[in-house]
Amino acid sequence: MIFREFNPEIHDIYKVAELIYDVDYRTFVHVFKSKEEGVEAIKNRLTYEFAELNNEDENDLFYVFFDDDDKEEKEIVGMFNGGKGVQHSYFHDIIESFKHLKFSEALGLSKVNFMDKFVLVDVEEDDFYICELAICSDKRGKGYGSEALDQLIQLAKDLNCKRVVLDADFRNEGAYRLYSSRGFKVFKRKSFGVPGKKRGMRNMELILDD
Repeated sequence: MIFREFNPEIHDIYKVAELIYDVDYRTFVHVFKSKEEGVEAIKNRLTYEFAELNNEDENDLFYVFFDDDDKEEKEIVGMFNGGKGVQHSYFHDIIESFKHLKFSEALGLSKVNFMDKFVLVDVEEDDFYICELAICSDKRGKGYGSEALDQLIQLAKDLNCKRVVLDADFRNEGAYRLYSSRGFKVFKRKSFGVPGKKRGMRNMELILDD
């Protein structure tokens, strides 16, 4: 699998926004009227982040994946963002959303950020955080997720991280099985919300050998 740094001027930003939506669609479906509306909001957020707000933190990574056989890199297979010691910036993201997006888009994304605060893993300085890892729906079940995860674990080792951490939604058994197959263990469970709109995450870790 080929990893490339995401560049919205080169890569299909709508496809990437759709992947981000799919990672957390169980939450997005409660804050946007349709998938199209949610994907558009994410796309617009990515546009301003990379145009104006993208910092130069070398540990803050955002990759898109291509199949090894796709020499011209035409079809995105999946995406990842996260990195070593990458922290959540809930309130900063909310403020920036209202500065740059339509009110309805900013409100929807802010609701997602607010819920994130209560369920996502607490990232430490020497952790490698897999914030989002997604494979296109028509590419699932073909080993791409496993290969991407293996490469990210190796990257974490190369960066001298002590562990890899990630979040698996309570209702996403497929992702949970994948992470478990690579040795990840649940070390905390978090939930937030009300019946019918409750969100829960397994905070999972893989301790890396010294």
